[in-house]
Amino acid sequence: MLMKNERCNLKKIFKKIVDFCIFPTIIIICLTFTTGAYYERNIYYKLDDITIEIGEKLPEEINNYLKILDDSNFTIETNAPLDEDGNTKMIGTFSYFLVYNDPVYKYSKLTNVKATITVVDTISPVITVKENNKFKYNSEISANDIVDCYDLSGCTLELKNSIDTTISGETEVSIIATDGGNNKSYITTNIIIEEKPKPKPVYNFYYSSSINYMNEANNQKNSLLTEEEKNNLRYSVVEYAKQFIGNPYVYGGTSLTNGTDCSGFTMSIYANFGYLLPRTSTSQIYIGIDIPASALQPGDLVVYHYGHVGIYVGNGMMVHAGTTQTGIVMAPIFEGARSYRRVIY
Repeated sequence: MLMKNERCNLKKIFKKIVDFCIFPTIIIICLTFTTGAYYERNIYYKLDDITIEIGEKLPEEINNYLKILDDSNFTIETNAPLDEDGNTKMIGTFSYFLVYNDPVYKYSKLTNVKATITVVDTISPVITVKENNKFKYNSEISANDIVDCYDLSGCTLELKNSIDTTISGETEVSIIATDGGNNKSYITTNIIIEEKPKPKPVYNFYYSSSINYMNEANNQKNSLLTEEEKNNLRYSVVEYAKQFIGNPYVYGGTSLTNGTDCSGFTMSIYANFGYLLPRTSTSQIYIGIDIPASALQPGDLVVYHYGHVGIYVGNGMMVHAGTTQTGIVMAPIFEGARSYRRVIY
C-alpha cells in the first residue's frame, strides 16, 4: 500500500505530465486539423503558374489537379476577378489556391498550395464608326464623337490628326484606339463639317427694306385677326403700356422696367404682342399705315417728325417715355409736326 504522501506525489507528477505534454499535444492536433496543415503535409503536387487571355474561363488543367489528388474534399479557388459566367474580366497577376473542405465540420481552409494566374490582353480593340458623322461648323470634336471602341480591358481613343472645323465639307480623320494591354487599333474615316451658319439679318431701320420686312410680318399677323380682335388688341396694347407709367427714362434703353427711351418704349410694348417696330422714332414713322387725326384710335402711334413717339390712349392723351425728369408718363398730345401710324389694322 502506498502511503498517503506517496499517492499525493504521484498525483502531482501525473498532473505535471498532463499539463506539459498531453494538453499541448491535444492543442497541436486540433490546430493541425483546423488549419489544414495535416492535409497540406499530405499533398505532394505542385500547382503550375498559368497565363490566360482576358475573357476566358480558368483552364481545365487547374481542375485536373483535383482529379490527380482523387479527393473530393479539395477544390480550387482564385482571387482573379471573374464575371457571372466564370470568365476573367481584368488583366493582372492573381493567385489560385487549393482549398480543403472538411466534410464533417463543414469548414473550408486555404492550403499553402498555390500558384499565379496572369491574365493578359493580346487582342487589339475593336473600333466602329458612329452613324452620325456630321458636325457643326467651328465645333470641338473628339475621337469619342466619331467612333466607338470595345475591349475587355478598357479602351482609350485619340485623334491621329487635328481637325480644322472652320473648313466646311468632307474631311478625313485617323483615330488610334489603345486597350489596357497596350494593344492598338487604327481606323481612318470621313466626317462632314457643316456649312458656316449664315448670320441673322441685322436690319438697319433707316433703310426701306427693313421697314418692308417688318410691315410684311405685321400684315401677315393682322390678316389672321377679325376687326373685333384688332380693336381688342389695340386696347390691350394701351392697357399694357399703362402698367409701366412711372418707370425711368434712359436714353438708348429698351427695358420697360429699368429704363427706356421713347422709341424703345413703343418698340418693346408692341413686341410683347408679336409686332415688329424699328428701333428709332424717325423710322417708326414708316411703320404700319398713315391715318388722319380724325381717325385716331387708342393703340395708334403718335410720331413727331423731329424725333419722338408715343402711344395714343384716347381723349387727346398719349403714354410715352418723355424725359429723364418725367420718365414714362401719360400726358396730353403736345404741339409739333407729327404723323399718326396704325400698326394693328
